[in-house]
Amino acid sequence: MQKLRLLLVTLSHFCVDSYATLLAPLLPLLRSNLELSLAQTGFLGTIVSICNISQPLMGIWADRMGRRWLVVGGLAMATIFAPLMGIAPNYLSLVGVLAMGGIGVAAFHPQVFSLAGELSAPRRSFGLALFIFGGTLGLGLAPLWAPTYTNYFGLEALPYVSIPGLLFLLLLVRFIPLDNPNFTDGKSNAQWRNLGDQAGPLCLITAIVILRSVTGLGFGVFLALLAQERGLNLVDGGIPLGIYNIAGVVGALAVGYLADRVDPKPLVWGSLLLSVPPLYAFIFAEGALVSNVLLFIGGGLLMSSNSIMITLAQELSPENSGLASSLPLGFSWGLASLTLPVIGYFGDQIGVAETLKYLALLPILTAGLAFFLPSRPSTEDTV
Repeated sequence: MQKLRLLLVTLSHFCVDSYATLLAPLLPLLRSNLELSLAQTGFLGTIVSICNISQPLMGIWADRMGRRWLVVGGLAMATIFAPLMGIAPNYLSLVGVLAMGGIGVAAFHPQVFSLAGELSAPRRSFGLALFIFGGTLGLGLAPLWAPTYTNYFGLEALPYVSIPGLLFLLLLVRFIPLDNPNFTDGKSNAQWRNLGDQAGPLCLITAIVILRSVTGLGFGVFLALLAQERGLNLVDGGIPLGIYNIAGVVGALAVGYLADRVDPKPLVWGSLLLSVPPLYAFIFAEGALVSNVLLFIGGGLLMSSNSIMITLAQELSPENSGLASSLPLGFSWGLASLTLPVIGYFGDQIGVAETLKYLALLPILTAGLAFFLPSRPSTEDTV
């Protein structure tokens, strides 16, 4: 494992995902400044998700490149454009800078996950878990620092937060090997016809991640509403969401570490099945301590297979690693996010708690699909 280089790309991942998350905590300010309607505001929240669905196309493009220019270009676009939302003079320009930043986020991820996997070898699952940790940390911290920053300096100072991303961009270009190892003699080794042999397993991985993400996103988005339904204030209601997000990181690190030493397939379906009882019990739990412990266990188990699914996809088609990485990444998450309006509809009809009960049971079906994942021998002797 090339630890220092992996650390540098992980910090770059932290920056990109921080910029990708800037909109949500600043939406009230932007809505007020630009006098946006609820319909206009709602559309803004879908832009990054729509861009993420394009990740397979970015992955196909990435696999045909001699150098990983999408890592550089994606980081640059996310770094420069996302913070410009603070000085957008009107709604159209706001949509434009969000779309450009979203395209940068979508372009960055397939190639950089392929790169992180190579830098992590032979401990690919654990290295990818660490890399995912960097992005998740960016997602978790942006809602904390962005409102504080704008309260002190104002939205017009938001472009200055591009500085860390530009710094890591320079370091990445200087110290990270950006040559594509699957590109030799001026020609790409990516063979799309070989994907036909792995199409079934790759589609299965994608379906599993989509279903798991429906539960994961559903809980992540509607936990705050559940807290509101139960009479908690805004601050207290944010605690379960923080616990849930932290649990996902801890679970991914622990299971990613194990996956390099044992067959990862049982870890996937086992963690999904084991997540059901604590998530379901959380809905009925009384008392903050008990409910938070159940949520931590359930959330950690549910999201623990993140790095395993990406590793499996990369191993199935190493010469097409950009495309393979994109499927269990933004593409799956983007498709899963399209179910949020449906989940919200059921929440309006039967209540948030009742809706979350059904989402807590969905991993049973997801685990059933995971039984059909391809197995691979333990890599313990190679670590």
